[in-house]
Amino acid sequence: MEQNQNLLSSDLQVDSTAAGHLKETAMWAKLLAVVGFVLSILIGIMSFFIGTIMSTMTRGYGNASSAAAMGAGFITIIYLVVAVIYFLMSLFLFRFAVKMKQALLTTDQENFNTSLLNLKLVYRIMGIIMVIYLSILALALIGSVIAAMFMR
Repeated sequence: MEQNQNLLSSDLQVDSTAAGHLKETAMWAKLLAVVGFVLSILIGIMSFFIGTIMSTMTRGYGNASSAAAMGAGFITIIYLVVAVIYFLMSLFLFRFAVKMKQALLTTDQENFNTSLLNLKLVYRIMGIIMVIYLSILALALIGSVIAAMFMR
């Protein structure tokens, strides 16, 4: 039977194979981060125009236009929140890539630890978003079941 061993007490080493994988991971992370910066800025810019577009589309509907204007403001806020979250995730991913590259070039443990901290933050944000998304889906499913029961 295999014994469980604490990795921290076993002097885990980053050998040349692991360093190569980390270097390639940092390269791809940097590419994804730069693309994320560009897309988050575009989403942020688009957030200001989506409200105007939505309110313009509903001008001819009388009283509905005030509700549409409020909805357009809400959508603008949603787009801005998405842009900020995406920017932060890209920033942490970029920091991971830069610090990992520095750590591998200089064998600096502090840069290595900082890079892994930034990667942890990316996954923490992704996990929180996933929990929120699954909660919304569960509430929608429960609401649909309840609505279906009352429609009989």
